[in-house]
Amino acid sequence: MNSILVLGGTTFVSSSLAKGLIGQGHYVDILTRGIKSIDYGGFREHLTCDRKLKNEMQEVLKGRKYEFIFDISAYTKKDVEVLLSSVDKSILKKYIFCSSGAVYRESNDLIQECFEKGENTNWGKYGINKKEAEDYITNSGLPYIIFRPTYIYGENNNLYREAYFFDRIRNSKVIPLPFGNNIITQFIHIDDLIKVFESAMSNKSVFKIYNVTNPEIISWESFITKCGEALGKSPIIKKIDINQLKLEARSYFPFRDVTYILDIKQLEEDGFYIPTISLENGLQRTYEWYIDKNPNLNDVKMMEKVDELIL
Repeated sequence: MNSILVLGGTTFVSSSLAKGLIGQGHYVDILTRGIKSIDYGGFREHLTCDRKLKNEMQEVLKGRKYEFIFDISAYTKKDVEVLLSSVDKSILKKYIFCSSGAVYRESNDLIQECFEKGENTNWGKYGINKKEAEDYITNSGLPYIIFRPTYIYGENNNLYREAYFFDRIRNSKVIPLPFGNNIITQFIHIDDLIKVFESAMSNKSVFKIYNVTNPEIISWESFITKCGEALGKSPIIKKIDINQLKLEARSYFPFRDVTYILDIKQLEEDGFYIPTISLENGLQRTYEWYIDKNPNLNDVKMMEKVDELIL
């Protein structure tokens, strides 16, 4: 079994990854700020510090060695720089970084990994920060794999996305839908994403970057309809003509109204795990979790505009 460090461990992606690795019998340490509680066990150690502070990172990582590092909580170049200058890299086989498709410039085409990166007004500073972190990693000389996922959904999602639609549909409330841009996008279920991450340990590829998503392409209206199918109830949709109402879609919709589709041919060709969970199946599983756990999620700013539009 491998010795693994997971940066993160309390929210959606990082906790799902840590639990998956623990379930496979690996020796897993998690590193967080220690602010949020952890609702699972089985990890070897819970290391707590502010990863942005080099002195804290050096102290908490002193004398520790890892074969694999999964970095889920890094958002900036500084986050990566502090980590890589603090950890003992003598036995490190791969540094696996969770980036984002937000690093690419705007495009309505199916994007390959070679597509131009840079400022994208849809994602703002988030995309630029991830790009700068990627650039630092690729110039570090360390063995790395970088993954760029599309929208991630599924059980334990802490963002008010699927749960928002489930809430509205379940209570027969209107869902304002940005309409007029002919937007198409992709999703990946959390379990598929974790399996892709895990496959990076056994895969021989190194010093490479991969898009990660389920290849199914879908419109917003179809996504909402599939959310309704998980409940067995038809959603009530109110189409908001973006050409008439000059309003940022994200102010009343849980996603950005932008085409976001990635090509995963390289992931397939290099023998990584390929996502298999259909959107129907994934949303059904997510709804079952939603009913069982009744998550208390919200997006106050968005909901104010939703109510205004409906009125």
